[in-house]
Amino acid sequence: MTTFFLAGTMQGARTGSNLVDQSYRAALTSAIRARRPGAVIHDPGLLMAEWEAAHPADIRAAHAGLTAVRSVHRSELAPELVDLTDMFHRLTLLAARSDICVAWLPGHEPSMGTAAEMLSAYRAGRTVVSITAMRQNLAVLACSTVILPDLPAFTQWLDHEAAPHRAAPPRPAPRRPAPHRAAPHHVA
Repeated sequence: MTTFFLAGTMQGARTGSNLVDQSYRAALTSAIRARRPGAVIHDPGLLMAEWEAAHPADIRAAHAGLTAVRSVHRSELAPELVDLTDMFHRLTLLAARSDICVAWLPGHEPSMGTAAEMLSAYRAGRTVVSITAMRQNLAVLACSTVILPDLPAFTQWLDHEAAPHRAAPPRPAPRRPAPHRAAPHHVA
C-alpha cells in the first residue's frame, strides 16, 4: 500500500494564524484516491487540526504572543509552543516515512515548513513530487524527484509514472565541494 504525505503551504509568509487557502488538500486527496483507492494519505492540515482540538491549552494565543517577544529562545518557550514545534518535527518525520511526498507550492510563495518536509522525505530516499512554478528555486530543485506545473500534470503523473510500491534507498549526504585551490603561477 502506497503512502502519500501532502506537504504544502499553510502559513507561508503570513503571520499569526492567517493561513493560505487549504482547499488544495481536498483536490490532491481526491486525485490520489481516484487513482490509488487503497493509498494511505497523511494530511498535515487534518493532523494539525486534530492535534489542536485535543490540546486544551490555548496554542493560538501563545503563538500570537510571539509577536511581542524580541528574542525567542526555545528553552523559554511556553509549553504549548514546545508541543507545537514538536508536532512540526513529527510531521517532517512522517514525510520521511511516506512513500511519496507531494509538495503543493502555488505561485512563487516559498514555504519553510514544506521545504523541511521535502528535505526530510528526499533525504530518506522517498519520491518528492513538487507542484509549483518555482522550477528555479534551489530548495525545490534540490529536493524534488519531479516538478510539475499543476494538478492536471500531477494526475497525469499518477496515471503514468508513479511507482506505487517502490521506495528508493536513502540518499547519501551531499558531497562537500573540493577546497578551492589557486591555479599554479607560471613564470615565463
